[in-house]
Amino acid sequence: APLGAPARLARPAALPGRREGASLATLSPLHNGGVVAGSRAFAPPLARQYHFASTRFEQALHGIPKYDPASLRKETIAYLESFDPELWHKEPMHTIVDGVPFRNGEAVETVDARSRVNGKQIIADDQAYEAVVAHMKKQSPSMNGKVGEHREEFREKVRRMETALLSDEWASKLVANQALDFGKQDGVTEIEESVQANTVERRLNDQLEMDEALGKVIVHREPALVACVSNFSNFLDLFRKTVRNIEMGVPVVVLSRSNTSQHCFRWFLILQHLMVVHQIPPRLATFASFSIEQQRKLMKAFPASPVYFTGSREVARMIKDMSPLAISSTGGPNTMISTALNPKIAAAVQMSACIENSGQCTALRHLVAPVVEKGFLEKDVFGRVGSIDSAVESLKDSGFASLYKGGVIGGVAGKPGYEQHPTLPVYYKVGGELPKGIEENWRQVYLDVTSKSAADIESDAFTSELAQWLVKEQPISLSVNGPAKLALRMWELTAMAVFSWGTLESPALSCQARPQEGECFGEFPPRTDLQKHTRFPVLVPTATPGYNTSYKEEFLKTHSLFPCPNTLEFTRPLLDAISEPVVKGYCLEMLSYIRDAASGPKRGTGLRTCLYGLQRPPLDGSMTYLMCGKDTTLDQLAVPFLPFFATNARTQVEIVVHPQNEALLKALWGLEMTGVKVSQGEAPPAGPAYNVVTVAPMDDYPLVGHYMSLYFPIGHCKSVRSEDTEFLDTFSRSKKWLRVHQAA
Repeated sequence: APLGAPARLARPAALPGRREGASLATLSPLHNGGVVAGSRAFAPPLARQYHFASTRFEQALHGIPKYDPASLRKETIAYLESFDPELWHKEPMHTIVDGVPFRNGEAVETVDARSRVNGKQIIADDQAYEAVVAHMKKQSPSMNGKVGEHREEFREKVRRMETALLSDEWASKLVANQALDFGKQDGVTEIEESVQANTVERRLNDQLEMDEALGKVIVHREPALVACVSNFSNFLDLFRKTVRNIEMGVPVVVLSRSNTSQHCFRWFLILQHLMVVHQIPPRLATFASFSIEQQRKLMKAFPASPVYFTGSREVARMIKDMSPLAISSTGGPNTMISTALNPKIAAAVQMSACIENSGQCTALRHLVAPVVEKGFLEKDVFGRVGSIDSAVESLKDSGFASLYKGGVIGGVAGKPGYEQHPTLPVYYKVGGELPKGIEENWRQVYLDVTSKSAADIESDAFTSELAQWLVKEQPISLSVNGPAKLALRMWELTAMAVFSWGTLESPALSCQARPQEGECFGEFPPRTDLQKHTRFPVLVPTATPGYNTSYKEEFLKTHSLFPCPNTLEFTRPLLDAISEPVVKGYCLEMLSYIRDAASGPKRGTGLRTCLYGLQRPPLDGSMTYLMCGKDTTLDQLAVPFLPFFATNARTQVEIVVHPQNEALLKALWGLEMTGVKVSQGEAPPAGPAYNVVTVAPMDDYPLVGHYMSLYFPIGHCKSVRSEDTEFLDTFSRSKKWLRVHQAA
């Protein structure tokens, strides 16, 4: 709705569209208004956008199945209590290629999260390593671009297998193995998220598959490497990265971990078994029981293979140096602001900081609150923390935030400058300034506290300073427990994927997000360094194979012949100045997405009141600088410039042109670009920068939703309360939402 429309957003109704599982063959070339170009069918502008915040993305969030975890919890506990601790010694981890096991190599002991030996692993010998390499080379071109009726039958097989994987019979083993190995206390909720979020991502995969069938895109099917995460492997690795790729015919190679790796191997064995049962080719799933050096060697040998990774920024950056197509999710110092302290805030801090023994990516790392004293942290916050010997205790009590007796593998315990709790492995530091060089300290409970007066916390000066710190550090989540004015200001000045607003009586935690309900989730590096860590930001939910998908040049050339959307007619002079049809077609596809998605916030579907959508960069006066060299052309500049030019973010971009590039300067001066700043120089201006982009030729045309996420924040904001009219009235009117530019 335009800014002048009523701010209250109703819950969106389910939209008509292709039913899940519908046959591609039943769709005519004119499906969704497509037009025939030569012998191929193409969708026209505005017909098929399913990227983040689009109409079809919104549609995919509806009709999510309910889930009752009671029976799964019961079966998981029973499995754990009858588990044979010798099993993982007798059946060690090993490499598996096309269903064939390789059991020769160096046998090493594996350890669980508490440094206890829990099994064995056979590190691949040269024969096993070369078998993986040969298999990957053989698979790379095998299914590239193949779509049609055979894909329908294959997809249904994968989904029947997925249904079996999520049944209590097998899901109980997934949860139990993760609890035994990683020590996860609440793996049941992860399965609930898998059941529901998988439904959304299957629908998005269907849309991607449809675009490929229509000749619009090509899903690159070089084998995908999955570097397993420890704490969310069942959802992120097994389903998002492995099953979703397999269902699109993308071969997957699952890489072993250096610790807590047993549960990842065990889910692979279950997957392999069910693939055989459901007649899915075993060639599509490989397990590489490799050393770290072997994994690095493999990544370097296959630069065209994407690596899917969730973990630290340090490791993500090393992977990106080896694998240019790396798709990484990285953590950050999650922050909570509270304008006062009380028992409910203390409980919120405790649960947020201690979730999974600080073993969840949204665990709290930084607290901003007034006059925090040591006694409050020692007694009110951490004095209530429970201690457990095993995850069974938490599963029986439906707990998730206890600490393991004896500690767990992770960051360094007892770092200098931090004070330890008298009886617990918990460390905290209280100061009046924002922390510098803050580290995650994975699975160790560390809390940096910035203690200010209540007046300071709400002041413009401090909130601006804190917002700059948040943009620089880029945590996953920010939770604000205070007045609406403070919450709105912090949201508008930052670029958070997960933003939660609570009150002193109903506080928000740092670790709340249900992506299947529109509480879209992502773990992003700082914007200026983003592409040093990942090719694109990773958002949940999305169609994972889409991160390695490109538009076909034939489609883009044809697309360039379509008219500009009438609400974006003001972009026509820029489009007409583009010389290459492929570039113009890509720009028109981007405008199609912008008209659909850059329309303000969308309502979430869950109990909490949630808004999600495309956002402008922080409204803090910082700029995105598009750096143009001596030889940069208007065609090259048009692609990154267009999403700013077409929206209300046009005042947040500056085009910096090399003084010797007279041709580009002349072309820009000939365009009507009210609000856009153009300057000359060889370096970014001295002003604050949100992002600095070196404009370069494109050798690939990725999905426009992923491309725009390089420059614009994505995610959600929410109130912890249901049907919160104050939140809706306040946040839905915000100028932070990305909208189509209103030409005079």
